[in-house]
Amino acid sequence: MKPRLSVSGTRAKHIAAGCVGNFLEFYNFMAYAFFAPMIGQAFFPAGGHLMALLLALVTFAAGFIMRPLGACVIGLYTDRAGLGRSLMLSFLLMALGSVLLVFTPTYRSAGIMAPALILVSRLLQGFSEGGEVGPATDLLFSLGSGRQASALASMQYVTQLLASFAAVLLGLILSLTLSHQQLYDWGWRVPFALGLAIVPIGFFFRRALPPMAASSARPAGSAIDEQRTDPAIVLFLFLAVTSGTITNYLRQFGVSYAIAVLHLPPRTGMLGMCLGLAAGIGAMGVGIRFLAHGPPARVLISTGFANVVMAYPLYHFAVFCPGMASQVLLNVFMFASAGVTTGPAFEIMMNALSDHRRAFIFGVVYASAVSIFGGSTQPFVTWLIARTGDVMVPAYVAIAASPLYVAALLLLNRRVAHGTRSARPDPVPLAVEL
Repeated sequence: MKPRLSVSGTRAKHIAAGCVGNFLEFYNFMAYAFFAPMIGQAFFPAGGHLMALLLALVTFAAGFIMRPLGACVIGLYTDRAGLGRSLMLSFLLMALGSVLLVFTPTYRSAGIMAPALILVSRLLQGFSEGGEVGPATDLLFSLGSGRQASALASMQYVTQLLASFAAVLLGLILSLTLSHQQLYDWGWRVPFALGLAIVPIGFFFRRALPPMAASSARPAGSAIDEQRTDPAIVLFLFLAVTSGTITNYLRQFGVSYAIAVLHLPPRTGMLGMCLGLAAGIGAMGVGIRFLAHGPPARVLISTGFANVVMAYPLYHFAVFCPGMASQVLLNVFMFASAGVTTGPAFEIMMNALSDHRRAFIFGVVYASAVSIFGGSTQPFVTWLIARTGDVMVPAYVAIAASPLYVAALLLLNRRVAHGTRSARPDPVPLAVEL
């Protein structure tokens, strides 16, 4: 049995410590995406509005490039110093990047130093997030046993949805209450300034972690360790994270798609996204309940089939009957179906990796997949729409990516089950109450 990091009285603090960094990262991500036109005008004004937007997005994408490096460096530091110290380091770097984004003066005031500091901010945030996800997910997984551990690990996705919801809701409020000029002058800084309030909270919870906290002391080279670092397992894990990343960033593209492609008012896209995110959060509980009563394959196959069948008609409805109703239906289904599969997906992925190497391997695989496909999915979909003139491109991408996601997870599950059956410990009784 895995050693526990804490008694039940302090587990809530450890869960919060594992989630707070991911929340801050995705909150900043959504805020930057929504206010990219304003950020472009503030720091990259030369060349007109379109060039300013492009440079702002390129600077944002630079953070993705740093994720694999951060995963490797902080992952190795985790092996040497423990989860507690590595999580404090990644959060410190993330906080520093956030401070730079809030307080950097505009190009008009600081000249070339302004975009340079924004670039440094994004590189710091990308590096820190790359090093954050592996140790943080491993920490959450270590706080439970059996399938409760998988449910706790899936809290990473819950915090993504909650952070996205907070950023989208704040963006909606600001767009309704501030004038166009106010948004461009100073309004865009408001969500990032409010995000700094998370920083002292994060330090409070992470200081409560034992410095050498680690999920397991199982020695390297054991039979189960050798099997679970099989290159085929790493490959299937990469394919699962890659396809999941594509569908996730496709869902996050919903607001821009509604505004720029379907020419709907910002409030329509924002409200549709808010309701979709709320549905996704609720659906995660449903998926965890399903997981307690049956194998994860059952949930994955049925949900994957529903995605393939429903993606085209829902996007068709959104395109040819644009408005609040079609946006709500599209967003609610896409986020709810993802929420249902999150628990089963983490059940498979976390159990596929040895305890003592889980933070490093999962962190590097996740960071590599996100650095390649997280930053490119939305620009690629936008380019395809512009190139082909077909506004149904997101539907085609969803239909292609969903079966790949399910297939990769099922192959991963089968590989682990077949190769480690003789080395598995006795099963732990199910416990999914959080």
